[in-house]
Amino acid sequence: MSVVVGVSPTTGSPAALRFGAEEARRRGTDLRAVTAWRPSSPPMTSGARPPATNYDPESEYQAAIDRLTSQVRSALGEDAAARIEVIHGGKVRVLLQTAETGDLLVLDAPRRPRLGPVLAHRLAYVAECPVVTMPVEPR
Repeated sequence: MSVVVGVSPTTGSPAALRFGAEEARRRGTDLRAVTAWRPSSPPMTSGARPPATNYDPESEYQAAIDRLTSQVRSALGEDAAARIEVIHGGKVRVLLQTAETGDLLVLDAPRRPRLGPVLAHRLAYVAECPVVTMPVEPR
C-alpha cells in the first residue's frame, strides 16, 4: 500500500507533497507522486505539406517526468524518497486508478474555486481510499 499524491503540473502541489510525505513516513509506507499526462496533438497543416515542427510525444513524456521529479525535489528536498509516476490519461481516471492500490489519496487545493472542488468532490465519493484535500496556502 502507499500514500498517493496527485501532483498538479502547474502548481507542483507542494502542500500536498509535504503532507503526503509525512503521512507515508508515519504509516511506514511508500509515497507515490502521480500526475496525469496526455501528449499534445500533432501539428496540423493544410494541403499536402508536412508540418514545420517535429512532433515527439516521447520527449514530451520525458519532460513531464523531469518536471514532476523537479517538483517533488522542490517540495521535499533532493533526497526525497518518492516514486515518480507520470501516467497517460485524464486526471480523474489516473487518480482513481492509483487510489485503488493506495491507503490515502492527497490532493492539492483547487486554484480556481469554481472548477477545482468538482474534481476533489468527485474523487472523494468514488475513490477506494480516503481522500485529503489540502487547504490553499497563503501567497
